[in-house]
This record gives sequence, C-alpha cells and structure tokens, in this order.
Amino acid sequence: MRRRHLLAALSLSALSGCTIGGEPPSGDSFRLSIPALDGGDLPQRYTCDGVGESPPVSIEGIPAPASSVALVGEWLRSYTPRTIWLLWGLPAEGSVDLPAGIPGDRRVTGPIAATQGQNDEREIGYRSPCHETPDDQEYRLVAYALTEGLDLEPGADRDAFDAAIEPRLDEAPSTTVRFRYERF
Repeated sequence: MRRRHLLAALSLSALSGCTIGGEPPSGDSFRLSIPALDGGDLPQRYTCDGVGESPPVSIEGIPAPASSVALVGEWLRSYTPRTIWLLWGLPAEGSVDLPAGIPGDRRVTGPIAATQGQNDEREIGYRSPCHETPDDQEYRLVAYALTEGLDLEPGADRDAFDAAIEPRLDEAPSTTVRFRYERF
C-alpha cells in the first residue's frame, strides 16, 4: 500500500495548473478529457445512480516516443485514493477516443484494444462513482504515456499495476482530468 501513497502524491504534485473539468494548462498538448462532463460534473448515467457504464474518454497529443498509454481512475477519498478503473495497453498513435460503456473484460478487443485490471471492489473494469457521504465527491482520471507497455497479467490489482508503472514514472508524461459527482 505504500507504493499507492507515493503514486497518489506524485499524481497530486503533477496537478499544478489542472482544474476540475479537465481544462489543461495552456501550452500543454498532452490532454485527457471526459467529453460528457457538464461543468466538471459527471452525468448520472456514468454513476451508480444511472446505468453505471464507463464514460467516453479522449486522450490527445500523446507525446513521442510513447508506445502505449495507461489510465487510472480514482475516487479522491481522504488520504488514500480508491481505484475505480485500471486500463493499460492503449495505443499511443494519434489520439485515443474511448467510447462510453467499455465492457468489464480483462482484455478489451474493440473498438480499441486494451487490458483492464481490478478496481478496489476486486471487479474488472470501471466501477461507477457511488459514495455514501456528501463531502467525498471528487474523482480523477490520470493517463500516462509509456515508452514500453506494462508487463502485467490481465485482471491485475492496483498493487501489481503500481509496481509495474512506478519505475517508469520519471520518464512518463501524465495528464489528469478531475471531476465531481454530486450525489446528494
């Protein structure tokens, strides 16, 4: 678990200039966005109060010499973020546009090939935001541009994911989008 605390701190330190809703700092060409956001809020469709499917995600300006992209979704709950999505092996050519409703399969074959891991509920794929308290409502997605793919088994948990990506973080550009889910 210590590794997750380190990665959370590194991701938070990289957020300078990032705003809720995904407006990137000016001049930054590597961008991550959730086109469905409404003023920084995640529509109900992508939460436990709706269908609960994954939202559409767009990743643009992936820097060379990246060969793949990894995506981490987190609920920013107290000190330790909770994992809501692990997705890696996304192609690094051009831009990546993930449609809504990525199935909870270990290996996603279409429309974009990728591999998924476990969320904190030990389920494969996206876990829709669903919090019990009115104060814990902030979430984020972080995309990492990796020069080498992650050597991970499909369905890996967060600890395995962190161990695989940690040695690459110094050389892996990242981009973040923060969003809210107003349940109450």
